[in-house]
Amino acid sequence: MQGFTMLRTRAAALLLCVLSPLAAPAALAAEPTDAQVDRLIETMDMRRLVDDMFTQIDAMGLQMGEQFLGDDATPEKREQMRRVLAKQHEAMRKTMSWDKLGPIYRNVYRKLFTADEIDAMIAFYGSETGRGILRKMPQAMELSMQEMQPIMQTLIADMQKSIEAEVRTLDDARPIDPPPPAD
Repeated sequence: MQGFTMLRTRAAALLLCVLSPLAAPAALAAEPTDAQVDRLIETMDMRRLVDDMFTQIDAMGLQMGEQFLGDDATPEKREQMRRVLAKQHEAMRKTMSWDKLGPIYRNVYRKLFTADEIDAMIAFYGSETGRGILRKMPQAMELSMQEMQPIMQTLIADMQKSIEAEVRTLDDARPIDPPPPAD
């Protein structure tokens, strides 16, 4: 019995020795400092990336608006659509300004990445290769949106048909005249 207990103790000690290096990095990983996260955000030029994203959203909105209007829309209707979209884009930029998004990015990066990971990203995105990738990211996003546009148009059209059918079903199910009040 004593031999069995000693064997179990040694097995547990061996298992602990084998597994502890795997657990140690996660347990000992240092949280990044605010300065590290700010340096990463600066290195990645996130403010510009967000601005580029809004520029692409604006262009996509105009394109979708033009498609919605069709070829036979009057210049007045086109101008009205542009004004409506400009107001929406301005509201979106105000609601999602860098002053509001920056703290969110900082918080997410601080929670998700270790100090070493932040340093590694700073080194990568600070390199020529990393800067090249960052310069191409807006184009990658734009091309992705262009490629997805036919899928989204089909999805939106299908959703619109489905919603219209549901509304018709609801309208058909409603009584035309309200029932008389009960006495």
